[in-house]
Amino acid sequence: MTTSGLLLGVDIGGTKCAVSLAEPDGTIIGRHEEPTEEGIRSPGQTLAALATAGKGLLNAAGAGARPAGIGVSCGGPLDADSGIIMAPPNLPSWTAVPVKRLLEEAFDAPVVVERDANAAALAEFRLGAGRGCRQLIYVTMGTGIGAGIIVDGKLLRGVSGMAGELGHTTILPDGPLCRCGKRGCLEALASGPAIARLAVDRLAYGRGRLLLQRAGGVAAAITAQHVIEAARSDDAFSQDVLSEAGHYMGIGLANAIQALNPERIILGTIAVHAQELILDPIRASVFAHAWARAATGCEIVPAGLGDRAQDMAAIALVMAPL
Repeated sequence: MTTSGLLLGVDIGGTKCAVSLAEPDGTIIGRHEEPTEEGIRSPGQTLAALATAGKGLLNAAGAGARPAGIGVSCGGPLDADSGIIMAPPNLPSWTAVPVKRLLEEAFDAPVVVERDANAAALAEFRLGAGRGCRQLIYVTMGTGIGAGIIVDGKLLRGVSGMAGELGHTTILPDGPLCRCGKRGCLEALASGPAIARLAVDRLAYGRGRLLLQRAGGVAAAITAQHVIEAARSDDAFSQDVLSEAGHYMGIGLANAIQALNPERIILGTIAVHAQELILDPIRASVFAHAWARAATGCEIVPAGLGDRAQDMAAIALVMAPL
């Protein structure tokens, strides 16, 4: 989109928001993060705070208040053309929020708004584990699950911008309730909150003591990160929890592989932190549920951008075309 000038990236998540300042090549030179406070602050208040933080980063860099471009990454559904966010499951109060217009008014600069998974797919394609690929699927695996699909080097958005909502495909028709209102969605079975729920549901008969200790002895405080940490310490209980989540994720990915036949699937967030503890059961499940020819032709790897992925996702939206 732009060939010179500093770029701002805004990542809007259900738990936290971040603003990053980057050079034209994507090198991040400044960053600010704060809690989203969904249901406490209004979307307008959150965007105003992010705009203030972005202007602070620009001023600290001696660049003034106007960036060359602003990329915004947020969970869907959203309308990328108009830049309106439409009440994502993780941000239910963000109903028809005109993010593009509000930020363009705040900065007098062009703004691109995109689903977080699409933005991350673009970032991995350009700068991370997707370099050299023409057909890939990037899958977020954090508070929510979504996918960004690249076909012949271009994002696949679908007729209404809904392509890639892998987290809300049905894996278990009578499974746990998802935040979207459906039952048995992949997101309700393999996301961060789902992993925590699986662990809590299985705490019985003295199992999971190490995991419970890591959560301060409070079962309700258990998070996916606690499960990963305990699994790394050879806790069989936590390893079993990750294996179950990986099994469900593998079913979802097998369905995507059958439909799209990609050369690479890139998994973010939880897969980056857990590595083979969850990648191995995911791969095993994929091979159990997808045709061998499609599965063997598809690498399943962790995101190459690691913990920078969400920041780079927003920045990649306004980098110069390849």
